[in-house]
Amino acid sequence: MPAAAQEPWAILAAIPEVAMDKEAAKRAFPPGVDASIAFDEPPRPSVLTVTPEISLPACLGCYPYVAAADRSGLLLLCGSHPMGTDCLKISHHVCDAVTGEVVTLPYPPRNMAFYGANIGLIVKGDAGCMVAALQSARRDGVDTGAAVLLSYKVGDDRRVWRERGINAGVSPAIPRGWFPEGVVSHGGMLWWVDLSNGLLACDPFADEPELLHVPLPTVADELPADSQVNSGARSCVKVSRGRLRYVRIHGGLDAPVVSMWMLVVSTWGPAGRWEWIPESSVPFAAVWMDESYVNTKLPSSIPAIALIHPMDPDRVFFFLGSSIFAVDLQLRKVVGFSKFEMLDPPKSTGRMRSSRFVHAWHYDPSSTRPEFVSACLNQEKVIAAMGSYSGIYRSRRRTYNKMVKSFWDLVTKQEQEMEQQRLQLEQQWRQRAMCRDFERRCGISEEIRISLPHLSGRNQNQPSSSK
Repeated sequence: MPAAAQEPWAILAAIPEVAMDKEAAKRAFPPGVDASIAFDEPPRPSVLTVTPEISLPACLGCYPYVAAADRSGLLLLCGSHPMGTDCLKISHHVCDAVTGEVVTLPYPPRNMAFYGANIGLIVKGDAGCMVAALQSARRDGVDTGAAVLLSYKVGDDRRVWRERGINAGVSPAIPRGWFPEGVVSHGGMLWWVDLSNGLLACDPFADEPELLHVPLPTVADELPADSQVNSGARSCVKVSRGRLRYVRIHGGLDAPVVSMWMLVVSTWGPAGRWEWIPESSVPFAAVWMDESYVNTKLPSSIPAIALIHPMDPDRVFFFLGSSIFAVDLQLRKVVGFSKFEMLDPPKSTGRMRSSRFVHAWHYDPSSTRPEFVSACLNQEKVIAAMGSYSGIYRSRRRTYNKMVKSFWDLVTKQEQEMEQQRLQLEQQWRQRAMCRDFERRCGISEEIRISLPHLSGRNQNQPSSSK
């Protein structure tokens, strides 16, 4: 029997490109189009490119971010708009991969977490398309733990964000120190992922949403954490073959193990209880010794988790340096390998490549989608055009373009100056190190150094290292 055909999917880089070159943007984007996607076969990345009116490129520690990729072809993009060295605006957009059109949402009534950590997108039957964020209520500037759901229904006539407190009597409080790593749409609900405190889930379409808390599996041999912002390198929660699955690297630094669990409704205990079922556990040593890994010429180092194959949960992808490779956990061998060219987060953020920066996008560009998806987007555009707010400064596009160019030129100049200073300091340090090493090797004394013009002219005001 021939093997079943694989459904199309893509590895979407979470940080998009921004077409800052005016002439190139004209060629890439027809009128009315602000986004385009360059698709490639996994394990190579597919990349979203947007115009600077949607977001500026990564700079000053800020970067645009694709928070969600739905199989309907809709993307949720968080745009980054630095207004100065200490001021940043975050915009939210729904991008249509089919047409390249972008719908810009009004600003929410509350500040959102940077980089789309707590905001998600859900497309649900005839209910429509909704963007939602989960936050902790605050009183006198202090988090109370009570959950607040912010939601925006795309195409709704009111075109406003809805703010609802979730009933604390029947729903758990948001854990102290809650650190969302992203939001997953699954089973008609949005699942907020905190890799330390577990999952929080609810149906944002419900009139009175209730919050569900699902702890993550624990292991006795945790690996030392690099940092909380890089927790996505050691574990992740993704959807594969229609189930939520949790992957984690644990064990000792000299004997790491990758394990996977699947979330199911428990068949015992209270109704609605969820539990994690162990599926596989593989020592990395077994993979490193296999010929398939040796052929990649990668070192036997602990990699970072990238993603789970959306249709085959046995295949887990990992980052190592600038490469990506896939391991079949049943076969314990490498089944995919490639260099992976994508924009990395700014170094100042301290973030590394991990599951945070790629999406396993289960999407077929050639497929037809439900009509209500296009109807929602068209309705949103019509309503936006009738109001005073229609995108990021769209009513003053020319003024905004000038502001963008002026600010970007300033940022570029500052970054170039900083890089030039860094290179000069590095060059000076190398010269001093080479000279000192030369003096040490040749046994040049202070008296000889002063008598040599090319040495005495160097740092005359500094005391000799021999003193």
